[in-house]
Amino acid sequence: MTSELRSITGQRAVPANPPTETPECEASTCSGISTPEPAELHNAWPSWVPLLVIAVMVVCCAGFAVGRIAGW
Repeated sequence: MTSELRSITGQRAVPANPPTETPECEASTCSGISTPEPAELHNAWPSWVPLLVIAVMVVCCAGFAVGRIAGW
């Protein structure tokens, strides 16, 4: 009868002991398999090179869109 009363009122039973947290080392499925990244990769390209590539892609896509609209 108590469980019926709880389901009717919407109250949940409070556990006697709070749950313990999972240690951080056990929380991830990929823990221990990652390898550190070499410092050389951080300085492989100057910061303006990726921005230039993105800018070229944007100009090409915008030019293509304008050309398609103008040719229609």
